[in-house]
Amino acid sequence: VDDALCSPRGWQGLIAYGCHSLVLVVDANSAQTLQVLERHKASVVKVRCSCAGCLYFPLKVLDLKLQSLTLGEWKIIVWDVATGAARCEIQEHSKPIQDMQWLWNQDASRDLLLAVHPPNYIVLWNADTGTKLWKKSYAENILSFSFDPFDPSHLALLTSEGIVFISDFSPSKAPASSGKKVYISSPHSSPSHNKLAAATGAKKALDKVKILISNEKPSAESVTLNDCLQLSYLPSKRNYMLLLYPREILILDLEVNQTVGVIAIERTGVPFIQVIPCFQRDGLFCLHENGCITLRVRRSNCSFTATPNEEPDPEPAQELVYDLRSQCDAIRVTKTVRPFSMVCCPVNENAAALIVSDGRVMIWELKSCISGRNVRNSSSSASPLYSPVSFCGIPVGAFQNKLPDLSLDNMIAGQGASPGEELRNSFLQEVHLKFLLTGLLSGLPLPPFAIRMCPPLTTKNIKQYEPILAVGECLQQNSEASNNSNILVDMLHVFPPDHRGIEWVSLTGFISFATSTPNNLGLVRNELQLVDLPTG
Repeated sequence: VDDALCSPRGWQGLIAYGCHSLVLVVDANSAQTLQVLERHKASVVKVRCSCAGCLYFPLKVLDLKLQSLTLGEWKIIVWDVATGAARCEIQEHSKPIQDMQWLWNQDASRDLLLAVHPPNYIVLWNADTGTKLWKKSYAENILSFSFDPFDPSHLALLTSEGIVFISDFSPSKAPASSGKKVYISSPHSSPSHNKLAAATGAKKALDKVKILISNEKPSAESVTLNDCLQLSYLPSKRNYMLLLYPREILILDLEVNQTVGVIAIERTGVPFIQVIPCFQRDGLFCLHENGCITLRVRRSNCSFTATPNEEPDPEPAQELVYDLRSQCDAIRVTKTVRPFSMVCCPVNENAAALIVSDGRVMIWELKSCISGRNVRNSSSSASPLYSPVSFCGIPVGAFQNKLPDLSLDNMIAGQGASPGEELRNSFLQEVHLKFLLTGLLSGLPLPPFAIRMCPPLTTKNIKQYEPILAVGECLQQNSEASNNSNILVDMLHVFPPDHRGIEWVSLTGFISFATSTPNNLGLVRNELQLVDLPTG
């Protein structure tokens, strides 16, 4: 797997990811492979999905003999997922494409695509015809960009030295100005990196964070933004932005030009890979290097208070604190198995899919459970979460403990109760969130492996026939997959040595034979087993 940047259970309920030179489209509800797109000649490095039903991928065509990126050819291919046909190919030059996004927040056309071409160009394409609409260059190398979800004319460019804010973006013409540039020091070179270690009061911690944003170029000792993994606006709060580092997440307030929150990982913690901010609630889906997905929700009414030896600030600043609310199980990371990417449902925001390098797609659903404790008796370091008391004005039924888990805002009402709610409800249901694995799509094993199809369909077995494909892996297991639905039916651990072959004896059983590794005398152990599928 090379990359997966599409939405599970979204507008079409599909997940698209690149696997070597192929693009796989998977149904998130059933964990089935629906479409395989074949046109690429080398590895797919990025995938994006349009709400209009089109996928586009930058394709790196590399001379495998030369092993040189400078001689590579990079393309954007626009696909029609329903037919599996390529609509058009887009190519500016032979250098890698840094980032690209569909323009979803305008009504002029559904086929407008903004791409970052190195070293410092942004180009707006008509993805339906492959026509270049306009091109704009900037003074620095552009790494990525993010649109403001509250204002489509605002665009932020992440560069190697700072952030360039564009306020006159328009699909009809290129931006006239060069934008406003701000510099941000890396958290590793600033006192904010030691925020958790130096517990000298919340207000002092915020003062250390304030120095991160300035209009002046940082000193030579400061580290640039090359180690910044991601830049994104917060869709739940206007004029807020996050910067993702391997061990920190910085929350920026663009109105006051200050960093108002830091999510730092302890020294023994697992670094971040990716963050997806939510729009229904102020929460963050975070992917870590061990494949663990965590959900962090902002704590309500978080502000700095003065210590007994300090004078109160006449204008106290508000800090954003994100509490860890739920996390899924980690995967076993090896040299060849590691997490690649995470996608979140863009509509419900209560499901996430993890793409692993061995071809697995793990679908995790967020569930809420009632704790049954009274609001006034709740005592914990993090503010409690409560289930909504009504949905679209309709209160919870008499025989319902809580509303069904339809979406994130339908699962949690927020932290704490408003005064009006406390008057109407003397008891609110406190909820806890947990991840459940509801779907798993397994990839093919590493070769060598044996593969056999079950006996053919005849007039005698037409009533009980089911097309099943048996795959014998070197990991001492047999996998059976149904061809009609592409679902993994069963996984059986049969042999300790390597498999050599599989032969079906009936529709419900097969013979599997294997041979162990030769010992010092050159002798091997041959094993033959008859497996019954209904009982395993």
